[in-house]
Amino acid sequence: MVSRILMTTLIAMVSLSSYAAGTINVYGAGGPHHAFEEAAAAFMSLDENRDVKIDITYGPLKKWEECAKSISKDCQQKGADILWGTSEHVTFTLMDQFKNYGFNNKSTSAIYLRPAVIIVQKGNPKKIDSFSDLINRDDINKVVVNNQTLNTLTSGTGIWEDIAGREGKLEDIQKFRKKIIYQGQGSGDAFKYFDKNYADAWISWPEWYASHSQKIDVVNIEPSRRIYRAITITKRNNASEETNRFYEYLISGKANKIFEKYNLIR
Repeated sequence: MVSRILMTTLIAMVSLSSYAAGTINVYGAGGPHHAFEEAAAAFMSLDENRDVKIDITYGPLKKWEECAKSISKDCQQKGADILWGTSEHVTFTLMDQFKNYGFNNKSTSAIYLRPAVIIVQKGNPKKIDSFSDLINRDDINKVVVNNQTLNTLTSGTGIWEDIAGREGKLEDIQKFRKKIIYQGQGSGDAFKYFDKNYADAWISWPEWYASHSQKIDVVNIEPSRRIYRAITITKRNNASEETNRFYEYLISGKANKIFEKYNLIR
């Protein structure tokens, strides 16, 4: 028991010593990172924050976990100050994984919502108008995200099932799944497959369209089936003054116009 307490204390001490004063290290999944990068730039442009540096690191959890926990020497940015989550189940898992590294759910805030959407090939060649088309038309191939592991922690897991089953009809699930041609390991993996023109539709989030509008188009899901998931942020325990300021900036709504560009709403 003593050795376990000592180890936890040492981990916390290493983690706390790993970030420099005036630098804020922010980590999270790809997709919303564009909005966070713009918000960070806007925050740093303010006169009172001229000496603050914000480093945004994004991608699958396996890409940045050791750096965020400050347990690897092969990182330029270490010791996460803020983590963002892309749904409540993602945030719960992050808090479980980082509970010994200075984070807990008490400092988590849900800051934006975004609706699931249908991503289609540029020009929408199959003329998809609604999610009902994905259920009832046999000529539409679909990409979804189904796998859920720590290595591919993603908010997109199973959203197609939530939407297809929204009206309580088993046959809607049965019809939809017949034309699933790829089940992605995460949103990045699913997009790579979709981007090769292997599929007609991908159930995902609007920030992917905002980031790749030159390649893809988006179709809104009808209100009767539409679902939303939240973007959250969690600051580390005993956060620096700079981290607290950026955290408050994000939860205050001062960056709303930036996040709205990526269809992240309140």
